[in-house]
Amino acid sequence: MTTELGTLTLIGMGTLAAGSWLAVLWRRTGLCGLALLTVVTSICLGYFFWHVEKPLPLSLDRILWGILVVALVADFLHRRPNLSSLTRADFFLGIFVIYLLISAVSVFFLTEVTSGLSRWLFFYAFPATLYVAARRFGDAPFAQRATLVLFTALAIYLSLTGLAEVFGWNALVFPGYIADTSITDEFFGRARGPLLNPVGNGFLILIGWTAWTILTVQAAPARQVVFLLGHGLFVAAVASTLTRSVWLSAAACIVVVGAWMLPSRFRAPWIATALLMLLAAGLMAGVYFRELKRDRHLSAEEAARSVQLRPLLAAAAWRMIQERPIFGFGLAQYDHAKLAYLEDPTSPLPLRQARPYTQHNVFLSLLVETGIVGLGLLGCFLAASVEVFRRTWGNPSRPMSILALVAMVAYAVNGLFHDVSIILDMNAVLFMMIGLAVQESSGEISQTAHSA
Repeated sequence: MTTELGTLTLIGMGTLAAGSWLAVLWRRTGLCGLALLTVVTSICLGYFFWHVEKPLPLSLDRILWGILVVALVADFLHRRPNLSSLTRADFFLGIFVIYLLISAVSVFFLTEVTSGLSRWLFFYAFPATLYVAARRFGDAPFAQRATLVLFTALAIYLSLTGLAEVFGWNALVFPGYIADTSITDEFFGRARGPLLNPVGNGFLILIGWTAWTILTVQAAPARQVVFLLGHGLFVAAVASTLTRSVWLSAAACIVVVGAWMLPSRFRAPWIATALLMLLAAGLMAGVYFRELKRDRHLSAEEAARSVQLRPLLAAAAWRMIQERPIFGFGLAQYDHAKLAYLEDPTSPLPLRQARPYTQHNVFLSLLVETGIVGLGLLGCFLAASVEVFRRTWGNPSRPMSILALVAMVAYAVNGLFHDVSIILDMNAVLFMMIGLAVQESSGEISQTAHSA
């Protein structure tokens, strides 16, 4: 008890000391600076970097999240929200998050298992907070510039760190836990970054790469040559993830960014050509990189086995979906609920082989856990978001739409092969980018309506 009280006292003193600096940040940058600081801290200095479990489960990003919530409440009290500015995307996200909470609470009352509540809190409530914050500041020119610069800097850091990981230059890797196996040896040897996952790392690099591209387009012609040199670093970083889904998502994002940059008359042939090349690249990846040795503690044969198990995981998921198609088994209950289906002796497939593995498809995972209702609400949220920010498509002075679209494409492509919803900060960054784009586009729509 004495140790816990001392820990809580130290945390309180540290929070008060940091509060003075956060107050300065708040006065100068408002919600923008605090939200960006929170998400970057969560990525680079999050749970794996430092945390305590007693007396409260705290980490740096969770403390900042609490401060951000207080700041949001104060901002809402100071600037009352304009209900007429709410979009269908806001509505669907709100319903989606509330539905997931009901799912998690239902599981808790039935089984007293808290995994659903933890999943909801850190993988959905936290991202939703960032979305709300982005909707409050996303149309400010300073906020857009700060987001582009910050995510570009983050991608450069992740790229250099990832290359140092792959080449074994551990002294250059920060934080140090990335370069050892004290937390987990999974994906060790790839560019897994501070999230300890090459998929999440690649996702963040692609968003930063897109931000770099936007800054290149906005730069003066004399500086664009310098900006072009940076693309080689991002290509090497994406390659160093040694993850096929990241490579495919990178190719898909290049198609999207190219369509955004090109004049409208060239977009259709560009997309057609790029899709054919993407299909060819996907086939080559399946044939030539099926047994690629990627992890230092994993053989090429074991890597190929994980690919072979995906049909078994899909078959098991389909059986579970047929059992509870509407509301699913409950948030974060896939790993527990799957056991009865993998042990089915009547199945013609060796489903038992998939027992140690989690679901490898985010859409199937969400469908199993939350049913058609949960997956449908997420789909409605994403579709409504695109409907809002497509209006600023192709406008270099309104860049958040392309940043959000790249985040959605990278999330979806990787999600076909991994449950990306349980990778730290992928939901957080996705929701924040969408919030920024919706706010930017909503502001433009409001200005157009006011001028008319």
